[in-house]
Amino acid sequence: MNVSLALAAVDLRGAATILMIVIVAGAIAYFGDRVGHIVGRRRMTLFNLRPKYTSTIFAVGFGMLIAIVVVTFFLVISSEVRQAVFSIDKLDTQIAELSAQRDMLLGAPIIFRAGDAITQPFIVKSTDPLPVIERELGDLFVALARVSQTLPVQPYPKNPLTGPAQASIQAAALGIKSQAPLDAIVVPEATENIIRGGALRIGLRVYPNKLLYRKGETIASVGVANGQDRDEDRTALVQLIANIKLGAISHEMPPTIAENPITSLDAIDSSLAALTSSHGPTVVRAVAANDIYAVGPLTANLVVAPANVP
Repeated sequence: MNVSLALAAVDLRGAATILMIVIVAGAIAYFGDRVGHIVGRRRMTLFNLRPKYTSTIFAVGFGMLIAIVVVTFFLVISSEVRQAVFSIDKLDTQIAELSAQRDMLLGAPIIFRAGDAITQPFIVKSTDPLPVIERELGDLFVALARVSQTLPVQPYPKNPLTGPAQASIQAAALGIKSQAPLDAIVVPEATENIIRGGALRIGLRVYPNKLLYRKGETIASVGVANGQDRDEDRTALVQLIANIKLGAISHEMPPTIAENPITSLDAIDSSLAALTSSHGPTVVRAVAANDIYAVGPLTANLVVAPANVP
């Protein structure tokens, strides 16, 4: 709706501009015609020329005056017109540069998307003094900057601890300290989409290493309407694995850790066999194999039971 209104505003503005041009040009043409009639009737002369030549000069002069007045009028009232008249070369250059940047962004492959982990997470003790935490994060950032030299991106400067980097480190250190007495999980991640040949922007996301699930607690579950349908059973198990990841992430497990839940192939095979032999609605639950903390591992056992059994 907002886009439609914006387009309508642009269209009306253009129509109003054209209407004003027509009105101004018409007014000047009218006065030019009246002056031409007066000159013709009075057989006035200019520079001792014959009246018909004088009349022609007046007609041409008023035509030129129309153009001058209209252009001057719109140069005065419109910054867009001034820019188009006096800065057209600059605009063409800017358009060409922006088009080239667009083509590069569309054609360049993305190395990291915003929020993607650049390396594996690190554990940092929140009980350490704040200067110690900042120094540890600084060493980590320098190591990450060196790793970036092996990637198809712009290398960090010789001293990667720039002002913005130090500000990010200080903020992360305060976030770690606020987790005390729990240890903190630090995940180096891309703060924006990183394309091949582009600059690598590193951020430090902090998670508390808290207890997420106690042993035997349900992490996720999925229902199956009829266990006799083997394709439906497989689909349900795939959905269950996806729900395990989403459930862990919603409990503040870093996505890079939740991405790889551990469930043995034997457990999946036995669950599939149990589903196939079941009758009526069935529920498959993923339960924590042990106490699971945010640092992982995300290990689950699968339990198959009729839907009406808790």
